[in-house]
Amino acid sequence: MSATAIFSLTNSNAVAATVFCNRNLHSNNAAVAAKPSSRYSLSSSSSLMKPCPLASRFSPLISPTSKSSVFRRFDTLMEWQECKVKKKVEVPVSVAYGLYSERESIPRWMTFISSVKVLKDKSDLSRWTLKYKAFGQNLEYSWLAKNLQPLPNQKIHWISLEGLPNRGTVRFFPQGPSSCEVELTFAYEVPLLLIPFATALQPLMQGMIKDSLEQFAEIAKSTKTT
Repeated sequence: MSATAIFSLTNSNAVAATVFCNRNLHSNNAAVAAKPSSRYSLSSSSSLMKPCPLASRFSPLISPTSKSSVFRRFDTLMEWQECKVKKKVEVPVSVAYGLYSERESIPRWMTFISSVKVLKDKSDLSRWTLKYKAFGQNLEYSWLAKNLQPLPNQKIHWISLEGLPNRGTVRFFPQGPSSCEVELTFAYEVPLLLIPFATALQPLMQGMIKDSLEQFAEIAKSTKTT
């Protein structure tokens, strides 16, 4: 209960109501219980005294009283992980930026991404598919990504709209006229299936991202010379 609510219980009206109630209790007539105002009700059924269930706070479409297993996932917040890798690339920043902007070419250096398809009617949207074998399982996830407003030769960034929740940024830093540094940051929600392996998943993804940037540097260098 807030300090304001506590203070309002001590005003003169509330005191008068208490005195009146006590006087009735000591009379010869039947005791009459003073019914508290709903405004100041301290009963256990009051919504002011009940903590809001986590499900209702973070997912208003989920019924907090449901016992169905369908809702169990929403009882706790899912875990997010982030990977960040930098790599010097021996090409001008404009070449590196231009190559990374070709989203359908990304599987060439991100080997765990099996395909990227840009939507013909909405060029800022693309469908991604990840396929990888890890933890004794053949993993496959997909998502629809939206490219946000880029900064030419500086930044490419995106968020997922459906499917596997993730977001990422690729930044480009000039290192003179013929080289640049590329920084990739990738964040994702740990899939439900992989929660038991969450501790091992982050270093695995970090290594995969590092390998992808090294492969990107080689492809970019060969692109420059052709």
